[in-house]
Amino acid sequence: MRVHYYPGCTLKQKTTALDISTREAMKLLDIELVEPEGWSCCGAEYPLTEEKIVGLAAPIRVLRQVREEGGDVLVTTCSFCFAVLKRADKAVKDDPLKRKRVNAYLRDDIQIDPLTKERTTGFEDYNGEVKVLHLLEYLRDRVGYPKIRERLKRNLKGLAIAPYYGCRVLRPQKEMAVDEPDSPRLFEEFLEAVGCAAVDYPFKQECCGSYISVSLPAAATEASYRILRSARMNGAKAVAVTCPLCFYNMDHRQEAIKETFLDFPGLPVVFFTQLLAWALGVDKSVLGLGEHRVPADDLFSETPATEVRT
Repeated sequence: MRVHYYPGCTLKQKTTALDISTREAMKLLDIELVEPEGWSCCGAEYPLTEEKIVGLAAPIRVLRQVREEGGDVLVTTCSFCFAVLKRADKAVKDDPLKRKRVNAYLRDDIQIDPLTKERTTGFEDYNGEVKVLHLLEYLRDRVGYPKIRERLKRNLKGLAIAPYYGCRVLRPQKEMAVDEPDSPRLFEEFLEAVGCAAVDYPFKQECCGSYISVSLPAAATEASYRILRSARMNGAKAVAVTCPLCFYNMDHRQEAIKETFLDFPGLPVVFFTQLLAWALGVDKSVLGLGEHRVPADDLFSETPATEVRT
């Protein structure tokens, strides 16, 4: 099975662990990930004003390229990329004027040869032909948990993991429509499918601080602390995330968190795809654990090699 996959910029630079573990896991599920040719940054943030139509051009350009390559589904793991791509797609589907204006931008960009400056022909408008799915959705709806369970090679023995949705995967609900925004089960069901015990805790949808970690690091430190402390108090051995920025705020900033909040001893943070890849039998050496500031190796050593299923 082949599916178009959008890694996004950060997965190629700062959080290669998310990209590599995704690819390794998908191989073991017989899924070939295909990157759209010439993909560019999606913009990282959905336009904050209705009038900023040019901000939709970058994500729609990616989706149009998927369609040009014969695809009708685009999968991504990064929460920010997912939100931008999905909301941009819905915007051009629902609003004829936005669709017309975005395609006009793309037509001028794509039809002019950068070397000769001459206009080419054959541009077809993008009208929302590609469905944007988060990998968690794709695993649930297209791959199916029964297949995942059949392929498991390691028994995670109910490892207690706190799922962290953050503020991008589920909201705004009318545009994302992934799961119930107030009582989601998407992440929990995934964790249970790979053999973990999903820990329920009240901060799993609270913002970790996002980009304010740059301008107001103390605020991001406090926000991340509340999430990690809540997860730990409810019995979690680690927090699982989908978002590179959430990973940065909760993993890379833990030294600052522990210095500020002396009652917090620390808690590993992992990508959900690392758990999936490990459960499917991927060797620990390729999971990218060296990118973690908070050591997470023990999480991937709880199952002895003798318990690996053949």
